[in-house]
Amino acid sequence: MIVLKSDYFSSHERLTRFINENKIKREDILVITQAPSMYTIFFYGDDAVKEITHGLFS
Repeated sequence: MIVLKSDYFSSHERLTRFINENKIKREDILVITQAPSMYTIFFYGDDAVKEITHGLFS
């Protein structure tokens, strides 16, 4: 089932890495927001798939 997912990142480099490693398609990205020192992405994805993430210092 396709669901709305979200995640947040401390830099645009980490956000870009997340999108590329998880092969998130442009048409699946609903919005990317920027707040001071944080980026948040809202995207559509399969609820059975766990996205690749990295720790704070990776």
